[in-house]
Amino acid sequence: MKGGLLCVMQVISNLEIGGAQEVVRTLAENLRKVGCQPIVVTFKDGPVRADLEGLGIPVEILPSRQHSVTAIPQYIRYMLQTRRALLELIKKYNVDIIQTHLLRSLDFLILSLRFASDVRIFWTFHNARFDLREEHLASQKWLFKPKRWGHHTLYQLSARWVNKLIAVSEDVKSSILKTLPGIPEKRIVSICNSVDVNRYDDHSARISVRRTLGLDNHHKVALVVATLKEQKGHRFLLDALHSLVKKFPDLRILFAGDGELRTALQTHTEKLHLKNHVHFLGSRNDIPQLLAASDYFILPSLWEGLPMALIEAMASGLPIIATRVSGTSQVMVHGETGLLVPPGNAEELERALLTLLLNPYAAFRMGRAARHRVEIYFGAQKQAQEHLALFISEIKPFR
Repeated sequence: MKGGLLCVMQVISNLEIGGAQEVVRTLAENLRKVGCQPIVVTFKDGPVRADLEGLGIPVEILPSRQHSVTAIPQYIRYMLQTRRALLELIKKYNVDIIQTHLLRSLDFLILSLRFASDVRIFWTFHNARFDLREEHLASQKWLFKPKRWGHHTLYQLSARWVNKLIAVSEDVKSSILKTLPGIPEKRIVSICNSVDVNRYDDHSARISVRRTLGLDNHHKVALVVATLKEQKGHRFLLDALHSLVKKFPDLRILFAGDGELRTALQTHTEKLHLKNHVHFLGSRNDIPQLLAASDYFILPSLWEGLPMALIEAMASGLPIIATRVSGTSQVMVHGETGLLVPPGNAEELERALLTLLLNPYAAFRMGRAARHRVEIYFGAQKQAQEHLALFISEIKPFR
């Protein structure tokens, strides 16, 4: 502890704009409010760094890995250098707790720090499908099966030494137990993602943001905040719009986010003659303002953990259309805060959006109920308090 405050080091793979990064930003900000000293460590710089440093939260950037595990000498050298750098940071900040996000193999390197210091280690799982997938090793497919087996084995063996695994939803907890059956349930704690609802109170930017995007007040605007990758299911929403825009020519869809499928999705948009209705905004750091400028929020994901973008949209008071996947059912109440549809189903997405477009008062009531639900169950300070209680429970016997 430094100055009597519990020092919590959040370690994340990168500081690009994304759901896990927003979790780290929100959690770091609110851990400080409940009496902790947060520090963020990353292996790749990004836009979220400015937000963190603007809050007065120290950010340390370590070199990212340049070599594959197949280049054994270079890989081992990098791991040893990274471990040494982390131990120096632990000493510099007098760190008590390390919590990891999106690290995969580096989780095990972080765990090794426990045997060279007095820190407590917590691994955070953000996705129900956290398992290694083939696209993660596109250029080394032959390595996929042995590496996935290695990950499973290491997680199962290491679970006895890590203090706790933190799942961002009950569905993610269930997924961990199913994918890694050797891990005892008592080693996993579910703490839901949350947001600072006050960040989504200002709707004064609605007109100016719309004007910047070339939109008028009469347009019906639906926002999608998600990385452009297979998991997020954008193509099913595009298919759903094909006939819908003929009935509602003023409908506009905003895709906020970037990713590997951008070119493919833009091509598909042109093929469906939706170019005038769909706007690809790229990566954005003004999500609260975009939400204020929107009338609806859509998240057509094929799988999730507990999507931060969904909670942000609810905090903004927007009616939601989301797929019934991990995490969404824990946050939403179908028919009350929005509409849940099966994943990968363009027809159901079309039907849900049509329902909201034809029933503006019902949509308004859903938005109000969504905001109310977030205020009660998914506030950022509640999340921070739950983390703090967990951290203290692991430190107490040793202090």
